[in-house]
Amino acid sequence: MKKIFLWMVIVFVSVFMFGKTELVFWHYWDGENGKKLETLVEKFNSEHPEIEVQPVFIPGSDLLIKIQTSILSGQTPDFAISDIIGVPLILDTGKVVDLMPFVEKDNYDLNDFYESTLVYGRRGESLYSIPVSSSNLGLFWNKNLFKEAGLDPETPPKTWEELIEFSEIIKEKTGKFGYELFLDGGEGTTWQWQIFLWQAGGEFLDPISNYRKSAFNSESGVKALQFWVDLTNKYKTSPIAPWGLFGRGEAAMVMDGSWMTQFFPMQVDFELGSAIFPYPEDGKPATNMGGEQIFIFEGPKAKVEASWEFIKWFTSTEIQIDWDKATGFIPVKKSVAESENYNAYIKNTNMLLLPFIEVQQYAHARPPIKEYSQVSDIVSSAILSAIYKKSTPQQALDQAAKQVDLLLSKE
Repeated sequence: MKKIFLWMVIVFVSVFMFGKTELVFWHYWDGENGKKLETLVEKFNSEHPEIEVQPVFIPGSDLLIKIQTSILSGQTPDFAISDIIGVPLILDTGKVVDLMPFVEKDNYDLNDFYESTLVYGRRGESLYSIPVSSSNLGLFWNKNLFKEAGLDPETPPKTWEELIEFSEIIKEKTGKFGYELFLDGGEGTTWQWQIFLWQAGGEFLDPISNYRKSAFNSESGVKALQFWVDLTNKYKTSPIAPWGLFGRGEAAMVMDGSWMTQFFPMQVDFELGSAIFPYPEDGKPATNMGGEQIFIFEGPKAKVEASWEFIKWFTSTEIQIDWDKATGFIPVKKSVAESENYNAYIKNTNMLLLPFIEVQQYAHARPPIKEYSQVSDIVSSAILSAIYKKSTPQQALDQAAKQVDLLLSKE
């Protein structure tokens, strides 16, 4: 008791004499996620009376530009989050603090994080950002259409071969499409196709070259793109049409994000199932990641250290369990995914999310390069070229590889 009392006196005197370290935290979490963040920040502030964190909401469409502008003006927040795709652009400014000295000083356990989530913050031996949330992609299916087609509504396809088989049966028996592909172009198309590429054993960009050379025009890449071409042109079980057929009950299966486990049940009038996405019989499971990372901007030592205290607290297993329960984000830490508390909650409240949690161990990271958006656009155009039979999969990917290699050769 004396020790506790003494500690409280020291904290009180420190705050009284030196004042609080005030921190500004930029983020784009709105709605229920934003409310939960506010609650957690209040909890942190009450537990750390020497620190006052002020969360500032900035719309997601504006956050990256606002961060870049703040760096140019020298008026950055103390710390912030960013979508993983924006992280390389922010790190390239050279204004973000290397967190490895803090990690080493506090014996902070990086091994508890899935390695794929740490890729975005790593630069050599340094680490500039920590994952705080994740999402990924999986299979949703319409159990009503499965029943109508005479399929077991509780058994989704587990392989590409079964995906074709089930899709053909569904189209024949119900007149509906079997599987909906995202063919609207842009990152949505590339993001989904990458999963097929990884399942077939391929790489998107060459990691050995530090992601400065294309790798998607490999045998695995051609196999993945040919599969899409076959679904749309040979079997005709996947329509070349604007996105949205699954939600209207016009397609029986779709690849979509873990966040839809919260929204689909409110949007559709049929019974839903979810599963790890089917992969080739000679392939392996894979998924693609979204999510956010948190980082600290250069500034006064006291502010940098206080910002780390918040990050350390926010990424603790206890707080991450609370955060993931409230938001529906996929765990970035193994200790959260394996927690009995967390798993019991998921099984009682959102069973649809369970396959997304299970597949996170097989998640791949999109290349952590500042040119990623341009590379994605090039590849999505190649995918659509093959889908519309303007070129073969090999021709389309080879042409895209030339464009990407030229782009990435420019430093």
